[in-house]
Amino acid sequence: MPIAKVLPGYKPQAEDTSIDADVLMFQLLRQFSSTQKTQRFQSFNQSVRRMALLRIKKQFPNASTAEHIQEYVKQKLLSLTGAIAVDKLPKLPEKLIILDPISLAEKISKILLILDIHYMVDGSVASSLLGEERSTQDLDLVIDIQPFNLSPFVAAMSEEFYIDAGAVSEAIDRKSSFNAIHLLSLEKVDFFVLPYDDFSLSKFSRRQLYTIADEPKNEIYIYSPEDIVLQKLSWYKMGRMQSQKQWRDVLGVLKLQGSQLDFAYLKQWAEFLKLTSLLTQALRESGLE
Repeated sequence: MPIAKVLPGYKPQAEDTSIDADVLMFQLLRQFSSTQKTQRFQSFNQSVRRMALLRIKKQFPNASTAEHIQEYVKQKLLSLTGAIAVDKLPKLPEKLIILDPISLAEKISKILLILDIHYMVDGSVASSLLGEERSTQDLDLVIDIQPFNLSPFVAAMSEEFYIDAGAVSEAIDRKSSFNAIHLLSLEKVDFFVLPYDDFSLSKFSRRQLYTIADEPKNEIYIYSPEDIVLQKLSWYKMGRMQSQKQWRDVLGVLKLQGSQLDFAYLKQWAEFLKLTSLLTQALRESGLE
């Protein structure tokens, strides 16, 4: 019998986690500042990348550094949907730099700020900062980029990234997506050009500044908690309710944010997006209804 007081239907984040442990974990997470949460996320994701490289070195003990990097690229990029072909990269780095998605977002946000291109961090990075952190293989960004931004954007990005101007131009025209690869870390960035439907515009208008460092102060734009919940519920539904990662991300944000959420906004857009039953289930499993 759990000691923690929760509503019926509450579900821990993992099957091997008790309700009491789950409730305690989120109580502790709520005490962290945004910069502390950022540091946890960065450390965890950097460790995952170092472990991947270490496994390759153990798997191929007689290989050279260049061969280790080549295998790392093969395993990392080719496992990602929509990844750029390895042979398109201009040159593999002689030494691999370990970067995490937050460090990457910091680099790109500076470029976008100079060019006055508005953006927000999407996907698992946003849900990790607003909920339960987890490893993620790449960085997702939504950007409001126009045709006149094309040349300066590609020029600025090309200093540190592989980026295809043709792919960017096509994505702007079609309101679709394109990729970039950071040349020294081989980290991938997925850019999603902002579409102008009602929900996308609502999400973008509600983006929030999230402090990732205090001294000096540094901030990036990310989804609001309500919008990342709705977005991930949409992806979960599109994936025929098969992705437990998406569902766990949703519960993590709901549990951490709790009563601070705008429930009227959540329910309004859930109805519009035909997500009401999924939102109701998520609220129940997170102990909010």
